[in-house]
Amino acid sequence: MKNCSWMATERFFEGVQHAKNYATFRPRPPEQLTERIVAYLKEKYEGQLDLCVDVGCGNGQCSTPFAHHFHQVLATDVSSAQIQVANTLVHPVNVEFQNCTAESIPATAGSTQLVNASTAAHWFDLPAFFQEANRVLCSNGVIALSSYGLASHVFIHPTKSAELHQALVHFYCERLGSFWGTGNRHVYDEYANIVVPFAEITREEFWTEEVSTTLAEIAALLETAGPYQNYCRSKGDAAGRELLDEFITK
Repeated sequence: MKNCSWMATERFFEGVQHAKNYATFRPRPPEQLTERIVAYLKEKYEGQLDLCVDVGCGNGQCSTPFAHHFHQVLATDVSSAQIQVANTLVHPVNVEFQNCTAESIPATAGSTQLVNASTAAHWFDLPAFFQEANRVLCSNGVIALSSYGLASHVFIHPTKSAELHQALVHFYCERLGSFWGTGNRHVYDEYANIVVPFAEITREEFWTEEVSTTLAEIAALLETAGPYQNYCRSKGDAAGRELLDEFITK
């Protein structure tokens, strides 16, 4: 384990309503991403796939795709609100949710083939997380980290693509820039500065999925973002609504 300094776990998804909005408006991972992770695992590990641990699972939108590959999926999150909402949703029977930190995984040593973290690792105490993930992994097990960022949101419109993207960048980077947490910066940098303390690393950057959406849905997605939540805590909900209205008007 390489020694390095890192931030303590940051927490932005504590409220039940925030967790409900997260479940409704956050995108699901592309199916080919899940398939690629499992295929990569099978390149390294030849045994039965007993356990996947999905750390920082939120409401389980990234846990469920692994359910038909593994005997059990253990989905964990530090936010009790996220787990509360997850347990109200329909998930496969082999997906279990538990409220705990990313740095304390409730699994026995060597029991896990895959430790997954989707759009979550940038909030962890990473040295402690990597050490804990290494503890629960079996021989030739895999840790998979994935996320999507602002650069991934490319608008396709007959005449207004550039203007739409410019409005998004202005909202997120200029209007909310001073309210970013450390984790937001790692996402914006596409995880380039995360130090992974293992000898064998594979990085892939091409998983995309085109979806149709409305301006209202984009605004609702932005409401779930950590910087926007920080802005509302600092300025008040009314000021946050004004900021979203400004974006919608643009």
